[in-house]
Amino acid sequence: MHENLVAVNESTVAGLGRLARFFGFNEVMGRLYGTLLLAPEALSLDDLANGLKISKGSVSMNMRALERWGMAKEHWVRGERKKYYVAESDMWKVIRNVLNGRERREVNLALQVLAESVETLKSADADLTPEEAELRAYYIERIIDLQAFFNFAAMALESVLGSSNGIDFEEVTKIEIR
Repeated sequence: MHENLVAVNESTVAGLGRLARFFGFNEVMGRLYGTLLLAPEALSLDDLANGLKISKGSVSMNMRALERWGMAKEHWVRGERKKYYVAESDMWKVIRNVLNGRERREVNLALQVLAESVETLKSADADLTPEEAELRAYYIERIIDLQAFFNFAAMALESVLGSSNGIDFEEVTKIEIR
């Protein structure tokens, strides 16, 4: 393979590994996803392990995670008994899956914790000193600000998760290569 193709493949796979780590995922997951994304044909666990120089067990475990996140799927190859995989190439689908599965859950959990905190603070009326009552009011004010932020984040997530309706992202994101 031409050295420029090899260099671009290696830098892209490494870059997706770093990006995965940045977003709190395993670097191997990012490298596996990048390898699959740049592969014109489905790859087996052996192909992935050999290509990335990692254990087949690590590949298998991380491929299950990629499947759970909707970033890769098993691909049947006629006459083969091995498992083969392809990457989900629709980036909007990948982003929606990750946001839906992880970020939405975290934002909702944060909103729940904040609501419980406000209720706890409001119920602590009787036994507070004037200084404590002042501190409680300060806490409530800050927590309400946090609630507003997380409510905004929840609305933004809903907007992104529902934004593909009626929009042809493939058309919007086309890059002409000359």
